[in-house]
Amino acid sequence: MNKIKFYVAGLFLLILANACKKNLETYSGKNNIYFNEAGRLPAFTGEVIKDSTVMSFSLAKSTDSVVNMIIKTTGALSSEDRTYKLIIDPVSTAIAGKHFDALPQTFSIKKNKLQDTVKIKFHRTADLQTQNFTLFFKLEANENFVTDMVDKVINTTTGQRLSFIRYRWFLNDIIKKPGRWLDGYLGTFTRKKLSLLVQVLNVDPSYLDTSVSIAEMTAYGKFMQRYLNEQKAAGNTIYEEDGSEMIMGVSVQ
Repeated sequence: MNKIKFYVAGLFLLILANACKKNLETYSGKNNIYFNEAGRLPAFTGEVIKDSTVMSFSLAKSTDSVVNMIIKTTGALSSEDRTYKLIIDPVSTAIAGKHFDALPQTFSIKKNKLQDTVKIKFHRTADLQTQNFTLFFKLEANENFVTDMVDKVINTTTGQRLSFIRYRWFLNDIIKKPGRWLDGYLGTFTRKKLSLLVQVLNVDPSYLDTSVSIAEMTAYGKFMQRYLNEQKAAGNTIYEEDGSEMIMGVSVQ
C-alpha cells in the first residue's frame, strides 16, 4: 500500500512539474514604446485617460514646476540600456531655455527596466500671463523599439482618438477666478487682489479654489479690508490695475 501511495504522489508531482513548465512561457511580442499617461489603466472609476496635460501656474505660488513624463515599453527586460527616440514636435511654441529647461539629447530605458522618467522643468515667465504655449512630444521607432501601439478610438461618434505615441503639454499663467471666491466677502476678482491676498495672508491660491470655507472667506475679507484701510491711512492707498481703489466685498465693509 505504501508503494502505491509513493507511486501516486510521484506521478502527481511529475504532472504538476510539466504543467508549470507549460505556464512559464516568455513574452514573444514586439518591444513597443508608448507614453504611460495615455496607455495606463484608470486609477478610479470614471477617470478620463488623456494624451495631454494643462500645466497652469494661474493658482500656484511657485515660479517653476518639475513634472514627470513616464515612458513605458512592452516586451522582456534587457540586460543592457536601450536608447529610444523622443523628439519635440516642431509645431511646439514653448521655447527651450525660456519656458522649460533644455532636455537631454538622448534617452534610454535602463537595463532591467521597462520604463523611463523624463523630468521637465517649466518656468513661470511673464508672457504666460497673456498667451498659451505648447510643448508637443513624439515617440519614434528605432533599432530597439517599435511604435505599433499608435492610438485607439475613444469616441465612436466623433472619431476622437487617444494617442499612445504623441503627448501634448499646454503651458500658461492665465489667471482664473478661484472656484470658491465669493465677491460678497472678497470683492470683484482681480489678479492683483489675489496676489496681494496670497502675500498678506500666506494662503495657497489653490486652497481658495477647492477648500476654503465661508467662515474663512469672511475672516479673509475682513482682515484684508482692515489691511487696505491701514495702508490708506498711512498714505499708501492700494489701487487696482485699472486705477480704482482696491476694496473687499460689501459683506465685510
